[in-house]
Amino acid sequence: MAGIEFFDQVFEDDYCHRLLDYAKQCLAGGTSFARSNFHWHREIVKASHLVLVMDLDEGKADEIVLRLTARGILNHPKFAVMIYAWTKLSYIPWHNDVGHAVAVTVFLNDHWPIDWGGLFLYKDGADIRGYPPRFNTGLRNQGNVFHSTTPVSLDAETPRFTLQLFPREAGATNVVISPTARTPTQ
Repeated sequence: MAGIEFFDQVFEDDYCHRLLDYAKQCLAGGTSFARSNFHWHREIVKASHLVLVMDLDEGKADEIVLRLTARGILNHPKFAVMIYAWTKLSYIPWHNDVGHAVAVTVFLNDHWPIDWGGLFLYKDGADIRGYPPRFNTGLRNQGNVFHSTTPVSLDAETPRFTLQLFPREAGATNVVISPTARTPTQ
């Protein structure tokens, strides 16, 4: 595998539903998503529409990191934890997370038809592989694998919500290969 690992049932379903509900409530409240992709480097934004970013408070972030550490997805507590709300026509072009030894994504939407877009794409040697967002499924990208997402469709009835984790210390080695990881074809 090219440095991408997938994890089913990252959290208990009830906990993942609570994270999704929290994200929806915060978005409806209008104040918690204080940042957006417009502050990212222009090469990572290109023509993307708005991606809203909410930094989780220390208590919520610590709980998530502890759960991911117990699951073997992370092996230290120094991660920034955010929720992204991907609006219609938002996406990320091809990039490789330079400066991060690892990045973790957990898909939160409990209903996401493939026609709504937002697929995760990544390079595996000479091949391009794709993975649709699936509720409570996570992926860990280590080794700066080139990846992108397809645009969220105009048909999407809700934003595409993801939990995003990046190490707080750039370049830190912070991944243990887990026997619970799988490839997308398994």
